[in-house]
Amino acid sequence: MSYGHGISVSLIQLAQAYTIFANDGAFVPATVTRRSSDAPVFRQQVISARTAREMLRMLELAAGPEGTAPAAQVAGYRVAGKTGTAHKQEGGRYINKYVSSFVGLAPVSNPRIIVAVMVDEPSNGRYYGGLVAAPAFSTITQSVLNRLEVKPDKIGVPSDGRKWWLLKVE
Repeated sequence: MSYGHGISVSLIQLAQAYTIFANDGAFVPATVTRRSSDAPVFRQQVISARTAREMLRMLELAAGPEGTAPAAQVAGYRVAGKTGTAHKQEGGRYINKYVSSFVGLAPVSNPRIIVAVMVDEPSNGRYYGGLVAAPAFSTITQSVLNRLEVKPDKIGVPSDGRKWWLLKVE
């Protein structure tokens, strides 16, 4: 079966899958509300920590300046994620209507949140996830990180024009 054809997941399932990358390969059920600090947390190791870190590195590149979603970047924070653009089906056939998405996490150095954005039938002639959903991810993520008072993990961009970041190590 070709990738993306006939496989269906909900946006919440996709967001929940990102807990693996945020937790060094361990699956942790997603929550909509904050857990109390003394509540037991179910964790199941599903991939190695090394593989999870490598995937996170690749997801960060996708959200980077030369990736498919530079609009997902958040000032002061390293983010990682992936775009999605899919044709919709009607009557068993793909039509020229789209679902666009971006799912990501932040900050990369110590993931605190996962944000999933889906835009059903975007308009304005733009339908790629990196153009439609990534900017919404950026806005939402910036707001949530500020509200949670999460310290920035990106402290600057070199002035010589190179495309890499100086990272803050705590």
